[in-house]
Amino acid sequence: MENEHHVKVTVPESAQDERIRKFISQNYRHIIKSKGSIHRAFTRREITINGSPAEETRRLKAGDVVEIKYDKSIEEAERLQSIPIEVFYHDEYLAIVWKPSGQVHRYFLRVFLVLIEAERDSNGNKQKVWCINEVQKAASGLILVAKSEQLKQLLLNSYTNDMIDIVMRVICHGDISTTDIPTLFHKKTQESIDPNRILKSIEIISQTRSNNAQYITTLDLHLHSPLSSIQLRKLFYFQSDHPIVGESAFTRALHVNKDKGLYASLLQMSFQHPVSHVPIHVTAEEPSKFHGIRERELKFYNKKLKRETEAMKRAGVEERNAGELLAYVLGQKEFCNLTYKVTKDCLIPRTASETLVEAAIRVMGNKKDIKVMDVGTGCGNLIVSIMAKSPEDSNVMGVGLDISDAALSVAKENGKMILGEEGNKRIEWRNQSMTDISDGKVFDILVCNPPYLDYNQTSKRKVQMADLCQEPHMALFAEEAGFQWYIVLSKIAPQIVKEDGRVILECGKGMLQQVLDIWIDWEQEYVYKDIQGWDRCVVLKKKTTV
Repeated sequence: MENEHHVKVTVPESAQDERIRKFISQNYRHIIKSKGSIHRAFTRREITINGSPAEETRRLKAGDVVEIKYDKSIEEAERLQSIPIEVFYHDEYLAIVWKPSGQVHRYFLRVFLVLIEAERDSNGNKQKVWCINEVQKAASGLILVAKSEQLKQLLLNSYTNDMIDIVMRVICHGDISTTDIPTLFHKKTQESIDPNRILKSIEIISQTRSNNAQYITTLDLHLHSPLSSIQLRKLFYFQSDHPIVGESAFTRALHVNKDKGLYASLLQMSFQHPVSHVPIHVTAEEPSKFHGIRERELKFYNKKLKRETEAMKRAGVEERNAGELLAYVLGQKEFCNLTYKVTKDCLIPRTASETLVEAAIRVMGNKKDIKVMDVGTGCGNLIVSIMAKSPEDSNVMGVGLDISDAALSVAKENGKMILGEEGNKRIEWRNQSMTDISDGKVFDILVCNPPYLDYNQTSKRKVQMADLCQEPHMALFAEEAGFQWYIVLSKIAPQIVKEDGRVILECGKGMLQQVLDIWIDWEQEYVYKDIQGWDRCVVLKKKTTV
């Protein structure tokens, strides 16, 4: 005889002298899921042999009758009672309670029912409750609970008609210095969300330096109800430069702080009690992990500053002007584990741009006699790194092109310093605009990190601009909302790249799809993400015509 939690079986000859615990574990794990549950079932005397409670170490004999009467509800109740739940407000009509992150609403309600198990209706039946608002599983926050059908309808009416004020705290990537909603959510998408339908107002709580994101900003979002968590996350992800920190869909994790959940928590709730008409206002403390991530990011940032200070001392530099970029102070920057000379005549190499070198080496594979052009070479970090990391027998030849004589002078120095005199001869350094290239279809790979910042948007971010203003303007900013040189290059590439060649481009945050739309006659082969998880580099090949 066997049902979901009850089984009665005669021990076969094959199980002679087998311990009963092993017998159950091997044959009835579909009834009792874990070894711990099996142990507790023995303790509760739910497992018998020939009608008598058995010890789990007892050996079986063929013909013994083993009976399991597993009471899963006891296990469930014990587990629910072990889950901490904090009640902020509680009366006969409603409650406001805290939902920890990691719990779904259905399970959370069962936890709450265990908490108020003593309360029953007039017929002695256990009370039923309803969640009025939702907080997604990965987030934490206040939940409004109705304790009767009538209160459920009254509270739902208030919630769906924006009569319940809620405040959610989030941590976002980057330095957010504005609370102006149109300015913050300046990006337009095909399915743009109206931020004013989600947000009433924004309050900046703190800005913390970060080694991974430069800054992280803590915000209090005063929200309209009902709240759609996914719409809120999409709004920050697609229409701002500051996605919410997290591991959920439409969030962005910090590189060294993964697996820490979603940094969103509903901390405040205010409304008029539907029965007593008394104002109810509840405020919770932010979860400890919020303070933890700010403290951790600042700690790593300060460690970075300490390393930079030590590097300056080793270089004989006592101090730098406030805000002066370290690479310009030291006159060098690490890129692809190689040290490049940099001056204020050229852009400082970024770690994210290493994806272009990785892509080029992958495209080259074991091919020989490859010809590579680097458009806008700057200090030469892309073409020199590609040459340095290509197989010795590949006979790669390169062209490094830039309109700045001063930048080319630095690039030539880097070529000699890293590749040696002979190696540097494999690169032709040209003072030339990309619009003047007329080599014909001779290049196997065209690699380019074009200027792609939109000055009109970037100039609004004062902290970022303080750094960017120290670098060559023409190496950073482009017209056409940042897409100017993608458009120009898309017209030039077909004339200079072989039919089976590849174009490797760096893309700004959130620009990939528009770049692909510009390069309509080319198809995406690979996309490489940077350490922050952004689509940073795309490899394009010509579309085949049928």
